[in-house]
Amino acid sequence: MYLSPTFFLDLGLRTFTRNPFFSRDRLTLDEGESDFRLLEGQEGLVVTLGPNTAFFDRPNRSVCRWPGVKTIPRQSPHQIPRRSFFVNEGSAFLQIFCGGGDVRLNRVTSLGEQRQILLSAGDGNVVEKIDLAELAREGAPALKLLQPAYLCSSAEVAIRSTPCDAATMSWARAPYVYRTETPDRTVRQATLCLSGRTMVWCERLAPGESRDFALGNVIAATENIDSKLRPTSQCHPDDEDPAPAPLGDAPAAGAPRPVRTRLREFADATGILFESMRAREGFLVCELTNRSARPAYVYVQLNKDGFYGGSGFVGLMVKLVSAFFRLSHLPLRS
Repeated sequence: MYLSPTFFLDLGLRTFTRNPFFSRDRLTLDEGESDFRLLEGQEGLVVTLGPNTAFFDRPNRSVCRWPGVKTIPRQSPHQIPRRSFFVNEGSAFLQIFCGGGDVRLNRVTSLGEQRQILLSAGDGNVVEKIDLAELAREGAPALKLLQPAYLCSSAEVAIRSTPCDAATMSWARAPYVYRTETPDRTVRQATLCLSGRTMVWCERLAPGESRDFALGNVIAATENIDSKLRPTSQCHPDDEDPAPAPLGDAPAAGAPRPVRTRLREFADATGILFESMRAREGFLVCELTNRSARPAYVYVQLNKDGFYGGSGFVGLMVKLVSAFFRLSHLPLRS
């Protein structure tokens, strides 16, 4: 077969246009502006930064970047007040032990000119892009997400590690999760990108609505979600036509709580964590209900990635104990 010069010219043009860094509708951004464009198949995304603009990404997810980009590791995406040496060391230990403490991510900054960075969602994962500013304009509260699901976010997003109460533990199965919000409600766009298996589905729950989700498939939910574990043999409460629960906003995250209340919530969360670790597939479902007067959002991955349980040493132990309980129920083979 004779290959003409026209064939090679056409092949070169198609290769050039398919490159994620070169597009006919290439953006021109001003200083402080950023853009997050999903690739075909949502297996990754291209982050475009204006001059002297920054964003935060998860370590080991950057594949390619233009020259003129500086990466500063272990940076916090929110303001940290000055603290003593012992408080900082305690925060570092908490992060290593159970994923708590200060959030530390890579801060990627463009130097002087517009630059682009290519990120991967991970092996077998896809990217879900969320505009937190749009959720805030609709009245939805802050979003909580699993720590391993975080991929990247714009500089306008504040991310903090928060301990799980009994309701959050029902779907998170981790001692700590990330809580994201926009520090300034006047921002036009605050982008958060999550990675999940195969596909990430967004479910909007109106006030009073409830859904059942498989244990381990929920990767993020707004903090006005009330959740609990329920055996699959029991019907959903809505099927029994109960009296409607009163609607009201969830308690503020920073509101002071008595020590007795904290201890009771810790005991309830620990019990739920143990129940979820020893539960086999199909024995428990996660019932998520919006009991507030504002809309709620739930993000679900259609296929979960094995066992999960947060980060740090406690997260590793949760995964190992979960694997032991699951394997112990398998029938013996001759």
